[in-house]
Amino acid sequence: MQDLGFFRNTAGGKAGAIDGLNLFFGALLGANLGTTQGMGLWDYFKVVVLLAGTVMVIRMVSTSERRIYMLANVALYVVIMGGYLLVPMFQPKGVDVSDLHRLAVTLAIWVSFVLLSEWIPVREAEDSEG
Repeated sequence: MQDLGFFRNTAGGKAGAIDGLNLFFGALLGANLGTTQGMGLWDYFKVVVLLAGTVMVIRMVSTSERRIYMLANVALYVVIMGGYLLVPMFQPKGVDVSDLHRLAVTLAIWVSFVLLSEWIPVREAEDSEG
């Protein structure tokens, strides 16, 4: 089978892709938090803690050597965050459901893109010129 070098990234390209994704989605996450005006303080606290954990897990996925451990953390995060944002009995009070769904979609795309960037093979150093 022919090696498709086009679908391989360089170490610098991978780092740039991850940094770009984190910068963009961090800003988008901030914009999504602008819809939390009606949320009570306790619910706001829970959302901020969960989002901080999300950002940490996303960043750790791209830096940790412990791949299986990090994938387990991502799976746990998806279950917790998905339940919190999508299951009515766990949703924070005072925020429109459509805003929560937009936040869930934002996070799902971010995690998916980071995981995809992690799974794209990286060229060896001597092969990075081509």
